[in-house]
Amino acid sequence: MSFLPQVTLKEILAPAGQGRLVGAFNVHNTEFILGVVRAAENTGRPAILMINEKVLKYGRLDCLGAAALTAARGSEARLAVMVDHGTDETFLKQALGAGMDVMYDGSLLPFEQNIRNTRELVGFAHRLGRCVEGEIGVLGLQEDGEDGGPARLTTVEQATEFSARTGVDVLAIAVGNAHGAYPGAVDIDVKRIAAIHGALPGLALVMHGGSGIPPETIRRSAQAGIVKFNVATDLKTAYITRLQQLMGCQPPPVQPLELFPPLAKAVEEEAERKIRLFDGEEDQ
Repeated sequence: MSFLPQVTLKEILAPAGQGRLVGAFNVHNTEFILGVVRAAENTGRPAILMINEKVLKYGRLDCLGAAALTAARGSEARLAVMVDHGTDETFLKQALGAGMDVMYDGSLLPFEQNIRNTRELVGFAHRLGRCVEGEIGVLGLQEDGEDGGPARLTTVEQATEFSARTGVDVLAIAVGNAHGAYPGAVDIDVKRIAAIHGALPGLALVMHGGSGIPPETIRRSAQAGIVKFNVATDLKTAYITRLQQLMGCQPPPVQPLELFPPLAKAVEEEAERKIRLFDGEEDQ
C-alpha cells in the first residue's frame, strides 16, 4: 500500500464552490471511518473525516486518530482528517503535530478571547503546514447535545474582523443551523450566508449541523457561499438503526464480524447519499 501526503482542509476545499460542497463527516470508530472512506471512493469525490475532541480523547490520538490518518493516506480518494469542536488548546496542538487539521471552537468565549486563542493556534498550525477552522456565532445546542445557551447568529462585521485578526483558514458560521435533530422547521438564513461570502469571498465557509436540512436549502446554501457541510447525526442514526435491527435478530449475533461489516455498510450508504447530494445530484 502506498501512502499519499496528508492533504489539508484548505487544499481539499479549494476546488469547491459554485454550488458544489465537500462533505465533512463525524467518525467515531473503525466502522464509521471505513464507511466514509468507501463512500468517497465510490463517488470519486473528496471528503473530510472529523473526530470530535471528546471522542478523540477517548479513542486516543495514537489509536482512533492514527486509524483515521492511515485510512485517509491509503485511500485513492482525497480525504482530509480533522479534530471537530476542540477547546483544549494543548490537545489540539498535539493533534496538529500528528498531522491533523483542527477546528477550534471558541464561540462561547468573549469575542476578543476567541480571537486571541484562535490566532495563537493558527500561528502554530501554519508553522506545521496545517490548517485551522474557527467559529463565531452560537448554534445553541452543542455538538454533544448539551445546551450551549441561546443561539446567536454571525454578523458580517464579526466575520470580517475575525478573519482579518486571526488569519483563520476556514470559518464556521451560525445562520439558523443547529446540531442534532432540528426541533422544528429548518430556517437557514441564506441571505446572511451570501452577505458574509460577499465580504469574504476567499474564505471557506462552513455549515455545522448539516443533518436534517432539506436538499433545496442545502443547494441554496451552497450557491450562497458554503463550501463545507458537516454531517454527524444522520450517520449516527444510520449506524444505530442498523445495530438495532441486527440485535433484534433471534438469536442475536455474538460474533463481532457479524456486526462490523453491516454497520460500516450503513454508514457508507448514508455518507454516499450525502456526498452525491452535495455534488449536485438529485436526492435519492
